[in-house]
Order: sequence, then structure tokens, then C-alpha cells
Amino acid sequence: MQFDELPEPAHPLVALRPIVAADLPVWYAYLSLPAVYEHTSWNLKSAGDLSAYVWGPHASAPSTALRLAIALRSTNQLVGTIGFHTVSAENRSAEIAYDLAPAMWGRGIATHLCGVLVAWAHTDARLVRVQATVLESNERSARVLQRCGFEREGLLRSYRQVRGRPGNFWMYSHLQP
Repeated sequence: MQFDELPEPAHPLVALRPIVAADLPVWYAYLSLPAVYEHTSWNLKSAGDLSAYVWGPHASAPSTALRLAIALRSTNQLVGTIGFHTVSAENRSAEIAYDLAPAMWGRGIATHLCGVLVAWAHTDARLVRVQATVLESNERSARVLQRCGFEREGLLRSYRQVRGRPGNFWMYSHLQP
């Protein structure tokens, strides 16, 4: 995925920016909450496990994973992340992933930003397919994807390890209009 400019969301509460090292303890703190990690495949032992996501010069190279901080407009404090992994320039596809601190749930943030990044991926990054995998138990995330126009393609049984156990994931896709 090649990009020159990041998308600019219109959500009144949050903005997107690069992830910086100071974000890692905050990010790790909410990812460690049972309400969050039980519906994800994260298997983190410390905030340092997230250091690969800190912004660097490699971030705009083709086929590079891209993860952005979701930050409060008022304080610039990280309250979530969103971005793409499993990027394939050859296939013009990538997988979107996002997380949000529970204090921010129910405010339309994930839906708004998912829509913004998917539109940006199709137009600016010229991706044909944006996909998402959602742990079978993560109904909130499935609703976000459905509101953003993703179609459920099927259940991937024992698709990823979830803290040492095989997990079933729903596969969703959004194709370039």
C-alpha cells in the first residue's frame, strides 16, 4: 500500500495521527482489560510488545502494515488504533483492524473511522479488497463492519491462535465500488 497523505476524519471527538512511543503504555493498559482482550487475538506480555507499531520512516513503503493512533482532539491522548495489516500490493488488498478503549465505545468512533479508512484505501491507496477477520464472539466489531458495508463471507474455523487455542473467525470483505 503506497500513500502520501493520511485520511482526515470528520468525527468531532477524535483525529488520526502516527503512533508514538508514549502511546504504548496507554494502549497496552486498555488492551489488557478482559472486556477488550477476550474478543481479540492479542497475546501481549508488556507494552514493549507493541513497539513495532511506533511510527517510523518505513511506514509509507509499499506493502507495509499501517497502524494509526485514534486520539482525542481535545488532549491528543490515544484512545484506540486503526489500520491495515496483511497488505498485498500485488493483490491490491489489505486487512483492516481496529481497537478502542471501552470508555469510548458507543460513540460511533469505530464505525466512522472504519468507513473513512476503507474509502481512503479504495481511492488513495487503490486497494480492490479490504477484508477483516472478527473473532466469533466479537459481535460489536461485526456490527461495525456491517454498518460500513462489509459483507460476511464465511466462518474460518480454527483460523488463528487466540492465546494458545484455535479461534474461529468470521471473514468480511469490502470491495472497491
